[in-house]
Amino acid sequence: MTCRPIDQYAVRIPQMSGLLPCLYVPIAARDISAIETYVGKILTRLAPRSPSKALLVGAYDPEKRDDRLAIWGLPAVVILHYPLQVWVHVDYSGYRRAYIRAFPDVDLTDFVLDHVMNRRVARLKGFLYLRIVPVSRAANSSHGGLSERWAVEHHSSPRMRELDKASQAVVQYADLSDIVKMLNMEGGGSLMEIVNEAQKLVDLPDAR
Repeated sequence: MTCRPIDQYAVRIPQMSGLLPCLYVPIAARDISAIETYVGKILTRLAPRSPSKALLVGAYDPEKRDDRLAIWGLPAVVILHYPLQVWVHVDYSGYRRAYIRAFPDVDLTDFVLDHVMNRRVARLKGFLYLRIVPVSRAANSSHGGLSERWAVEHHSSPRMRELDKASQAVVQYADLSDIVKMLNMEGGGSLMEIVNEAQKLVDLPDAR
């Protein structure tokens, strides 16, 4: 499999979370061309009536992982660079059917399917395609409303609208809170407390 190129215009977000390149996980793309360049090869179109709306993507190989990071010891970490990924148009509502079509044997009883990036934020930032993953109901509750409302308000401001419009990044990589969501991490505290705890999983040992 082709080694995945990195969109150098998009690295600021994961770098701000202290993430190494092996943890650069694409979660949003401007268009299909961006997916094909920076995510992977489109294997199947999952929505027969809307063929461009839901895509099964064979992900390119990520950067070689740094085994010093504690995160690789978590069983759930396989989701980050899973070789088969479902990407959907931001306005597509049939994403659950599309996901089941891609993974008919996956038991979603205790999960909801969620866009890693909030759709309202994606529209504000100009991303048309988003990765969807199963998220446990408990984790979905932990990571829900407040942070997403803040993100919508932040990117609705005139300054951020101008910055987002001028951005040359054609994909967005996950920040640490996105990775926490994808790993279904939950706890009794706030989202920020969970994210702070997760920082230990992505820091190099001598950085702790």
